[in-house]
Amino acid sequence: MTLKVVPINTLTATRRKILHAAYKCAAKTGFNNLDVDEIALKAGVTRKALYSYFNGLENLLSELAVSGIYWPTTEELLANAPSEFPEIEPEKQVAAFFTALRRTLETRPDTLRLLAWEMLERTQLSELLEDVRVRTALEFFEHMTPDVPDDVDLAAAVAILGGAISYLSIRSLNTKHFGGVSLQDEVGWDRMEAAMQGMLKGLLCLRPESMD
Repeated sequence: MTLKVVPINTLTATRRKILHAAYKCAAKTGFNNLDVDEIALKAGVTRKALYSYFNGLENLLSELAVSGIYWPTTEELLANAPSEFPEIEPEKQVAAFFTALRRTLETRPDTLRLLAWEMLERTQLSELLEDVRVRTALEFFEHMTPDVPDDVDLAAAVAILGGAISYLSIRSLNTKHFGGVSLQDEVGWDRMEAAMQGMLKGLLCLRPESMD
């Protein structure tokens, strides 16, 4: 499957350069050691110029969160889902979300590094990036149309699968295999995505008692 990129053209060149610099610096140093001067240096701008665009680190990371640089937008995820997404079964819709998410994160290794830092450093800055992930998932699942059985806790299932995909994607940066399955080629991921869809089918299939 060819990854589809949804361009975001609303940022000026300098603003985007500063956001990219913040993204790279945060992935390298984490949140506790993130420094405005280092970001300005990497972006090739003065500290004063940076502050003319962003009012401090919180404002900078708030915009990074929604820029499409750090995290895929709902539009990008939907563009990488099957074209027949609104009509397919619930288990295929949920699986499509995680497949699209995994593939878009694969093109953002610095996002995976930031997710790893988050496990070590919980700060106000890291929470800014966490919020956009929750919003994006909620927006994506608003496009789900088939019914989900009333007795299924979909949010809990999504949390478990999201944790698994995030963890394995982070591990793929420097680990070839996990549990005997390859993390660094499509063969391994295809196996895990097929298994995920099978588990979701067992969870989300409408049972006779749910259809009464």
